[in-house]
Amino acid sequence: MSLFSYMNRCLAISCIFAAALVIAPPAALAGDGPNQGSVSLSTSVDVTTAYFFRGIVQEDQGSIIQPAVEVGFSLSDNLSLSVGIWNSFNDGPSGTAGGATDPESWYESDLYISAGTSLSDDLDGSVTLTWYTSPNDAFATVTEVAIGLSIDDSDGLALSPSLTLAMETSNSAFGAEEGTYLELGIEPSLAPFANGNLQNVALSMPITLGLGINDYYETATDDDDFGFLDIGIVGSMPLSVPASYGSWTLSAGVHYLMLGDNTEAANGGDDDEIIATVGISMGY
Repeated sequence: MSLFSYMNRCLAISCIFAAALVIAPPAALAGDGPNQGSVSLSTSVDVTTAYFFRGIVQEDQGSIIQPAVEVGFSLSDNLSLSVGIWNSFNDGPSGTAGGATDPESWYESDLYISAGTSLSDDLDGSVTLTWYTSPNDAFATVTEVAIGLSIDDSDGLALSPSLTLAMETSNSAFGAEEGTYLELGIEPSLAPFANGNLQNVALSMPITLGLGINDYYETATDDDDFGFLDIGIVGSMPLSVPASYGSWTLSAGVHYLMLGDNTEAANGGDDDEIIATVGISMGY
């Protein structure tokens, strides 16, 4: 990676976190204690060995750094709103795929706004509008509307089942036509270890199935229903940071990705991948 690309990447990440500090609630900066207000802030940075979007390969070479910022608003007891940005900085081939020279490594920047509500004691719903953009012009902007459902079963088996139905409204992540995508997921979890060297480490096993409902995983000759199956194991632990600075978490995980016929073809004929990720996050 050139020095110019590295400086671009560092500058962009610094700007994102500077923005997070600017919009943070005053109590977070003043050290007045845990956030008790109606505005919340979360930030994160992940470093991963490969980036696949819903089973579609984006980058599997070089370094991949993915920072994000989200601001949430509690509008009432039953309604919330969040706005955020998620980014991927790549120094592999996708870092220069669009031919742009500034910022060439800023492959993707996703802007979204989401409204959430409680449909019952254990069932939550959301509607999210997302703009998938490429600052280095590697792909055309894709817009999408997604409906999400999740169940809080922490009092029982703690499988945390979820469903997402996403409909592309402009351009497509895969193929020529706007498509419809269905995602089914569960995330069985274990409580933090009680003692020993792994004290406070929590483990989870996220399992995600991605399906193309209509024209999502399409090619010129085929519209594949099966996109991918992702089976992971993730460990996380809280970091010792004063509560006035939010809740900080360190996480690391490994995912096994099994691909469908069309996503396999897009991945150079490889039908599976093993992806390792480490990240740090803050919530306030």
